[in-house]
Amino acid sequence: MNAPKLIQSPLNPGWLIPEGWEQILGVQIDYRLGPSILHLWRVQWNQHVGTAEEAQPHTHAYHQLLYYQRGAGELAASGERYEVTKGSIFVVPAGCPHHFLGRQGESPALCLALDFTVAESGTLDWSGEENEAAVLLSLIHTTQARPFDLNPLDQGQVDGCITAIIEENDRRELGYASMIHAHLIRLLSLCLRATQRARGFGEHFRHTAWRHALIADRAQALIRERATQAGEDLTLPETARACATSPNQLNRILKRATGSTFHQILLRHRLDHAAALLRSGQANCTEAAFAAGFNDSNYFARAFRKVFGHTPSALGREEPHSIP
Repeated sequence: MNAPKLIQSPLNPGWLIPEGWEQILGVQIDYRLGPSILHLWRVQWNQHVGTAEEAQPHTHAYHQLLYYQRGAGELAASGERYEVTKGSIFVVPAGCPHHFLGRQGESPALCLALDFTVAESGTLDWSGEENEAAVLLSLIHTTQARPFDLNPLDQGQVDGCITAIIEENDRRELGYASMIHAHLIRLLSLCLRATQRARGFGEHFRHTAWRHALIADRAQALIRERATQAGEDLTLPETARACATSPNQLNRILKRATGSTFHQILLRHRLDHAAALLRSGQANCTEAAFAAGFNDSNYFARAFRKVFGHTPSALGREEPHSIP
């Protein structure tokens, strides 16, 4: 495949893109992956520097899929260094420190970057490595991010899809923007499929650390969202079903991740909400208790005193104790 002519990106002067690609940099594509929505919001190329001295570690607030179309070097991530060659794919989780190390005397590596976020909703699905959503979630929730090397057949399919995008952008025929969007969705699917088939992915997927981290994050998000909502209480079995695990397993995972059980986390969120209402003067003790989801004001007062060290009625007269 002929390499595209590269020009400086108008969005980021440090990045290079195929000539004409500037028209599709600001793509906004929502791609449903089971219960999750992947939002692709930027596509760019980067031709890495050729020497290690210029590499700068950095992080992103978004996830990033990096596909190395040519060149070689080392990728530093999660405290480790990995060999990167033509055909390597690296999914960088948000907040993961990483940087590329070039090699003196070798041509700079050319990398396609897809910047995306994922909104997780509905019930998680752990049906296995054939599940597209589970594959992606395993890559962005891992504590040990690493690249995977594609086999030649998968690499050829990914390169062919990139070529189709560039050709559509060059021809600009009727409907070319829609075709490019369709190709980008196909590119995402091909990258996930190729990663799932890459050597070492099976071992990564079977490891429980990423799964437990995702479950703990999901459970805490549900508690934050539902802790003080009016109506039916959020229960441990309901939350466990949404996280595709059992109540006992969810409690074990939460205890290991946060030091607290489901009910302790739920209670703390409710007490914090009530304390904020009392501190602001928006409610009296009874009103704050019911607004925070307590149906028994006596139980509320006992729980409040146990956590904060004083009764709810004392909150207006003194600051609550600091809780780590």
